[in-house]
Amino acid sequence: MRRRHRALISVALLLGCVGGFALLTSLSVGTEGPLAAGLARVGTGVGGIEHRLRERFVGPGRAAELRWFDRYRRDAALLRAPDSVLRGAYDSDLPQALEGVASLERTLGVSLPIVQAYTAWGDRADEQFPLALASAIWDFGSIPLLTWEPWLTDFDNGRHPELPLREARERHGLASIARGDYDFYVDEWAKQAAQFGKPIFVRFGHEMNDPYRYPWGPQNNTKEEFIAAWRHVVDRFRALHATSVVWVWSPLVAYQYWDLYYPGDTYVDWVATGVLNFGPIAQWSKWWTFTEIFGSKYQRLASFKKPVMIAEFGSLAVGGDRANWYEDALAALPAKYLAVRSVVFFHSASDQTLTYQKVDWRLVTDTAAARAVAAAINPWSPGPRLKQ
Repeated sequence: MRRRHRALISVALLLGCVGGFALLTSLSVGTEGPLAAGLARVGTGVGGIEHRLRERFVGPGRAAELRWFDRYRRDAALLRAPDSVLRGAYDSDLPQALEGVASLERTLGVSLPIVQAYTAWGDRADEQFPLALASAIWDFGSIPLLTWEPWLTDFDNGRHPELPLREARERHGLASIARGDYDFYVDEWAKQAAQFGKPIFVRFGHEMNDPYRYPWGPQNNTKEEFIAAWRHVVDRFRALHATSVVWVWSPLVAYQYWDLYYPGDTYVDWVATGVLNFGPIAQWSKWWTFTEIFGSKYQRLASFKKPVMIAEFGSLAVGGDRANWYEDALAALPAKYLAVRSVVFFHSASDQTLTYQKVDWRLVTDTAAARAVAAAINPWSPGPRLKQ
């Protein structure tokens, strides 16, 4: 009788907590600030409990396949000098779901220790530090790679009257970041990263040397302003004890003088770039080989003496033999490009970043390309890299 009584009390308490959480969630929709941050922490805690229960009754599953990666997850210093190729992916289901990543893993027959997500600067709830997503990726057995994009026009003047009007923010916006005008936002991210307390990659202001794509590019900012902004952001994180953040500097090497944007050895942990073969889908593009996109730039990338990441990797199918493109690219990596320590697949179903039409980078819908990739990367699993 006592056991039954205790069980009833436990159920009542659980239902009360769930009801209270649902009420708070309904009150917080569309809000940011302490309540939203608190709910994110509560939600993360509930997710962690659910993950532990699932492991207890179903088994560790994917996490067991990544046991070799645990030493990296425990020590950010190891992530700054890895001795293995760390594969990863971005999938367009993110941040809503990890199923797309899991589907890619099943297709390739490997587990991916890095999961990438993109997040913009701003006031909206989805522009704050993604604590729930980072925790879900962590519980998944991987480490988050957060590409952090400084879109300055998403801050509301009503909440931040000290900022210039939206139409005036992009011109020399990086200088504003360097002056500390956005520290209210940077500091909150840093505090949340410190509270998360586990290693994460942050890829801030990527492709900063491209004058056509992003407002933080050279059409609005100088290279000196970019370097000052980068150093200021890193300094703020370090001052607020977010020391488990691994900083990824990621220029677009297709343009000249990209190396002049380097913030310095003490401010950069990894050097990265994208390798995306668009094929002949636009006037500015053609069927590019891996050597043309990456190989000719490799020596300069490696000269910084940092691990090199291919942060967006993929080929479209139009214009050539896609499976052969992947086979050639991936077969060359272990022996020829020794500094490359990570390859992150760009697995988007409807990318419209550079084209009017939506393009599909997925491998799960292309059996021949998926087989070529699987055959090339399975020997990397997990396995130490060759020494330089």
